[in-house]
Amino acid sequence: MIMRTLLAIVVSMACLSTVAVAADGDRLAAEQWLSKAVESSRQIRTESAISHAAVAMVQAHAQLGQVDEAFQAAKRITNPQLKLYALTATIQAAINADQSTDLMVTEAKQTLKGNAGAFNDAAMKNLLRIAETKQKTLPVTLKQPEPPSLEELQKVFDNATNRREKLAAFQPLMMRSLQAKSFDSLERAIEETIKVIEQNPLPDKSSKFGTYGDSAEIAKLRLANLYIASKLADEDKNDEAARQLALADAVIDPLPDQSALIKWELQNLRIHVLLQLNRIDEALQHLETIKSPLIESRAAAEIAAYRIKHGQVEAGLKTAERIGSERGLGDDRGVVAIALFEHGDRDVAAQYINQVGDTDDAMNVFSTLARHWVEAGDTARLQSTFDSIKSPTAQTHYATAAAVFLISRDAKNKEQAE
Repeated sequence: MIMRTLLAIVVSMACLSTVAVAADGDRLAAEQWLSKAVESSRQIRTESAISHAAVAMVQAHAQLGQVDEAFQAAKRITNPQLKLYALTATIQAAINADQSTDLMVTEAKQTLKGNAGAFNDAAMKNLLRIAETKQKTLPVTLKQPEPPSLEELQKVFDNATNRREKLAAFQPLMMRSLQAKSFDSLERAIEETIKVIEQNPLPDKSSKFGTYGDSAEIAKLRLANLYIASKLADEDKNDEAARQLALADAVIDPLPDQSALIKWELQNLRIHVLLQLNRIDEALQHLETIKSPLIESRAAAEIAAYRIKHGQVEAGLKTAERIGSERGLGDDRGVVAIALFEHGDRDVAAQYINQVGDTDDAMNVFSTLARHWVEAGDTARLQSTFDSIKSPTAQTHYATAAAVFLISRDAKNKEQAE
């Protein structure tokens, strides 16, 4: 749980280099949502929940350039690891705003007392480096260098003379072909690469992640057939999508369980395509074959959302019960919650989100919801969902997420306008 929160802080610190200061409309909305978060946070009573909510608010305050507010939030964090990373983000925000970092450094030193250790010592070293160098983070453009053309990537693939080169050239060619919807040439590349593998076999390799051999390598290539199928289904070209699905389907179930990571990815994407083709019964059958709790939960969430969207709310909620309790599954419940709000009864949706609990992982439900409404531009649902939330902890995380995604949206819009 702590590591996932630390990762969020690291990501937020990276955002400081891409977000100088949000502007005008979205900035004002972000400030308003962050004010809601602050107000809700005052009602949180448990120490752990206070700390995790404060960590999230530090990120948002720092991105908005609200240094004092970020510092006050950081001081509420009782977990030493979380606090040191939050103070690091606060110090960077202070440097960006040409403000003193002395009080923050002092707070960090007090936090480290009695809590020394390899992890905290490294965090403190990084914090002091930032404070001492006083190097500002600068906005960077979102514009990326022009990628190689499809023709250039195809030429590299065609000129590959051995198995290793062919496999290395396939991945970028696949991505570019999917973007260009060059499905026929991509299918030829799939078959050609599979043929190269079959003609140049290699012994299986074992690691802590399982056994990986030629069957898994071929199965990995068949993921491309599922990507093609998904895009064709989006265009209602269901017959051709079904043909692509069949090519991949033939390798999924025979794949040994030792090749777990590849098999899980194929199983998950297969269910996604089946739902696109409205083959719900097959999707449910394949759900029963999944052995990974993580993949089962993701697939169950997608099936549940599908059923809800098609008016089968009770059946959808029943399927959603298969979403596990392992860490990292809050997003899956968020998918179900979105479907309920958009296609079901609002009271049922509210009941669903209010029974997910107050754990750190459960808060991902509310982050997923906030992000969806912000990206959809649905300010009415953004507000009405907040009004449906009973827990102060959940309200705080939801409002903070709304602020963060509004800041991100504004930054993207500004970059695109330049």
